[in-house]
Amino acid sequence: MNYLKENIPMLKSVSSITKINKGFSNDQKYVIDDKYLIRVFSSENKSCRQEEFHIIQKLNRFSDYVPEAIDFGTLSNMEQSYMILTYFPGEDGETSLKELTEGAQYKAGFTAGNELKKLHELIAPEDTPPWYEHKKQKTEKYLEELELINVEKSLKKMLTSCIRENEMLMKGRPNTFQHDDFHPANLLIHRQKFAGIIDFQRMDWGDPIHDLHKLGFFSSRISVPFTRGIVDGYHSDSSLGDSFWELYLLYSAIHIVSALVWGKRMGIYEKMLTYSMDVVRDHDHFERIVPKWYSDS
Repeated sequence: MNYLKENIPMLKSVSSITKINKGFSNDQKYVIDDKYLIRVFSSENKSCRQEEFHIIQKLNRFSDYVPEAIDFGTLSNMEQSYMILTYFPGEDGETSLKELTEGAQYKAGFTAGNELKKLHELIAPEDTPPWYEHKKQKTEKYLEELELINVEKSLKKMLTSCIRENEMLMKGRPNTFQHDDFHPANLLIHRQKFAGIIDFQRMDWGDPIHDLHKLGFFSSRISVPFTRGIVDGYHSDSSLGDSFWELYLLYSAIHIVSALVWGKRMGIYEKMLTYSMDVVRDHDHFERIVPKWYSDS
């Protein structure tokens, strides 16, 4: 770790550098004096990661639950770059939510949903393609790939029908910031309260409602109260009606298609299928708009 001190001026006088081994990111991550987080990554990704850094800078103005972006640079070997963010203590929700009471889980989710809504105030750049065109193009590719893998015909038909019948809902939707990986593994809990949103590598631009599409896939299996809290917190200053749930249903179906295709590529198809079928059952095979984890709990 000495090479970090030698190459990053900000680290010359630090007392401790601790490596973090958790998470799915390819970044090398280190906690600096319990105050800062440094992420080290290949310089091949420098331009897109620099954009990520600048967007985090903007997001921090909308929410205190987003880390402050401190520094960005390249190491002397030129093969690695880094960014330094403020460090948020805590454990990810996937690990820590089960230790909370149901009431505390709901409150944590409510705060998380409320803060996510604030991030969606960041409007996409003017040259961002219309959401309908962008998402439909990606979805068509996934549907084509779905036809090539061994998925039950009735499931393929159900997913395709749901998407075709509802895809027009995406027309005219706003283009805003999307975290695009908003689920308990990327949400921190500290001292039994929601503490922060992390891991912005997958950020994108598009319909803000799309940021909630993983609630039934990942979050509800970890904590239903937390997941319900996210929905309620997100709508704390607006009404929660069928228009939200119709879009949520559409995005859930689209996500299942991409999850099955991705699962096949990565060798975890059975796991993705299990998760997908839980979502299908939550919506009574897409006959009900509001999922059971919200309406029946």
